[in-house]
Amino acid sequence: MTYNRENQTGTGGRPGIAGSPARRFAGSFTMKAGVFLLAFLLAAQNAFALRIRDAVRMENEVPNELIGMGIVVGLKGTGDGGDFLPTMRPLKEMMKRFDDPVALEKELKNANNVAIVTLSMPIPSQGVHAGERLDVKVSALAAKSLRGGRLFIVPLMAPRNDVKMILASASGDLTLEDEGHPTEATITNGGVMIEDVLPEPVKENKFTLILHPKMAARELATAIADQINEDASPQTGGKAIAYAVDATSVQVTIPPVEQPNPTPFIARVLTLPLPTLPDPARVTIDIKSKTIVFSDEVEVAPTMISQGNLTITVGQQANPPGSRVPFVAIDPHGTGNAKLRDLQNAFNLLKVSADDRIAIVKELYRANALKAELIIN
Repeated sequence: MTYNRENQTGTGGRPGIAGSPARRFAGSFTMKAGVFLLAFLLAAQNAFALRIRDAVRMENEVPNELIGMGIVVGLKGTGDGGDFLPTMRPLKEMMKRFDDPVALEKELKNANNVAIVTLSMPIPSQGVHAGERLDVKVSALAAKSLRGGRLFIVPLMAPRNDVKMILASASGDLTLEDEGHPTEATITNGGVMIEDVLPEPVKENKFTLILHPKMAARELATAIADQINEDASPQTGGKAIAYAVDATSVQVTIPPVEQPNPTPFIARVLTLPLPTLPDPARVTIDIKSKTIVFSDEVEVAPTMISQGNLTITVGQQANPPGSRVPFVAIDPHGTGNAKLRDLQNAFNLLKVSADDRIAIVKELYRANALKAELIIN
């Protein structure tokens, strides 16, 4: 992410950060965040059409957080107390700064109404501007409870030694989110941005889309690239501008006509419909319930399987010479192959037992005739 302060070196002001590591800090660390919920997307698919934005993020959109340490005051005897020197030292220094005469440890010995805390303020991946307010998470180091406390104003910075700027400040009344964990609290809208913290701008007229981990696949990445190329074809004369780098990313070159102001083009790309891919061929056997679940397009290659008093062939219509057992030939379309659902229909007509059905499917898989992934639960 980048900041809005201009380089002031040589003008009498404090040094700026243009071109410094601070301008790149957003790309180098991430906050703990929940991962993308694929289950939610699948459930929501019936309610609205998915967009490319629902499956990807921009490479330069990285959630971050600012951190700090501060003093909480106003606790009712549940603070760190006078024996916790890590609290007493910064408290004394803070009092000195405000010309408070209290500076001796013995005078703070019974200060059970204060606590030293760690602070974190999540920054959205889209960035924030100076003046915006965000929630601040507060954690006690030694206090028994933060109930009723108030954070004394404290600066917040990026968690890197080479980024020295104060980017925000935090203060305000604490609210316990969970009474069972009184050492964790939140200050709603307690953080105020001092600087803009924004994603890095597009470089060299290219940007990269990163697929969410649970959706990453070469097939989907390629389909997204094809979708973008098709949409941009009138501007590019059919020339490809997007390609799948790997299973996790798609790189896009902004067309020349869009380069002076790329934001509308990027927005259009992100709102394109998400390509739909066929479900993977998969067969699942549940041993306990004796059920077989499979996707509709699972195929069975030409083969012959014998199970008990039943012989099944795929792609062979004639009864094998000398056969003295019930014989089922499956090739409904005359292609030499069959769908697993055709075999299931034959099972139903012949009233094949659940155990025999499971044994036959397993044998088809061992013979490499089952063109699908087999999962046994």
